[in-house]
Amino acid sequence: MIILLKIVDVCTRVEGHGTVKILVQNDEISNVNFEIGSNRGFESFLIGKKLTDIPKIVSRICGLCYASQTIASCKAIENLFEIAVPEQSILLRYLLLFGELIKSHSMHFFFQSLPDLFQIFKVSQKQFSPYELIRYDSQLTTNVYELIKIGNEIERIFGGRSVHLITPTPGGIIYLPARKNISLARKYFQKAIIILEWIIEKFIDVFSNLAPPKEYDLPNVMYMGLNNFGNFDRYRGTLKIKENERNSIEFEEKNYSSYFEKDINLRGIDFHFDKSKRFLVGPISRYKITENYEFDKINTYLEYFDKSWQKNILFANFVRLLEMYFEAQQGLKILEEPVLNRRTMLPSLISLKNSEGIGVIEAPRGMLLHHYYVNDNNLIKKAKIFIPTEINIPIINDIITKYAQELYNRTGDLNLVKKKIQTVIRAFDPCLSCVAH
Repeated sequence: MIILLKIVDVCTRVEGHGTVKILVQNDEISNVNFEIGSNRGFESFLIGKKLTDIPKIVSRICGLCYASQTIASCKAIENLFEIAVPEQSILLRYLLLFGELIKSHSMHFFFQSLPDLFQIFKVSQKQFSPYELIRYDSQLTTNVYELIKIGNEIERIFGGRSVHLITPTPGGIIYLPARKNISLARKYFQKAIIILEWIIEKFIDVFSNLAPPKEYDLPNVMYMGLNNFGNFDRYRGTLKIKENERNSIEFEEKNYSSYFEKDINLRGIDFHFDKSKRFLVGPISRYKITENYEFDKINTYLEYFDKSWQKNILFANFVRLLEMYFEAQQGLKILEEPVLNRRTMLPSLISLKNSEGIGVIEAPRGMLLHHYYVNDNNLIKKAKIFIPTEINIPIINDIITKYAQELYNRTGDLNLVKKKIQTVIRAFDPCLSCVAH
């Protein structure tokens, strides 16, 4: 038996650094694995730390998902103290999540995904270099860069700065109302809506009449995410696991370990009732779980894509555009809330009520869960952080293995396999910094 292990040292155009390992036995691909370094430093860093320091530490896990990591951490600590967060702070947390998502989704769409979509659908026969991509459509480029700026500015206005925010804290958001900030943020969201309508309509014009390749189809999976009475909501709600229209489970975050768990030394999570099941989190899962987007225009946009798109990972690119559009609209609604113009006192961390605290939100890439255990001195004894990309890795490996086997049997070209399977990985928008943490 001849065994060849082909290692692709770098999976390009993803956030962070990953390795793809292709195992070839007797001139057949037997397995393909997308791997990330297994050092989980932050879960170790947190041990022995004061609770008030934790959100600032975990925000350094990633330069894209910092708002999500910080807010999930704050929610876990608030769960320990059973603190009721003021409504003003909750609304401000929404705005921070909106800014983060707009920046993250727009960067992925333009720099990581769009060049692949052009090739996959044969809009272009060549791979765009970054310079060629920027020159491809000046209005598209300008609009995407404006979205990135808008995301940055929303974070700066309400987070104190555009990366590793300083205003979120356990108990709420440190915030001093300023009318000019509300007015400026309103203009940014209004501009984002105009830009996103243009980009969404362009995406529809280019791709909606094309059939997505079956190589990118998702197998049967368990969709998981937050569900707020069927509404799209990335901050509040209960966890929902949905396999199809007839089979779904809904439960509070404190009961998650009754349904799934993970070993910090392994990738993915185990569904207790059927360990063969694969979980998917992220935009498509949120789309599958959401019953109401509130805005009729979103439902109109969705009608342009037939069922061949619904279980295809490439559809996530369009859903990301809709999520940005939805949250820009929601941002405008939140900015009209009178409570934003008031001074609000934040609750203090006085009396610990629980020895364990859990915080869950929907990060741009999917469900993010922080679970902290504390000792008698109110210091972290143990921490578990469930990362969206980590949850998706088993399903990514299933798809790229199948695709690689079919492509190699057809062409015998290992370099082509190496190139093509990276387009599948990029379609999931993996955040490798968060996974390695």
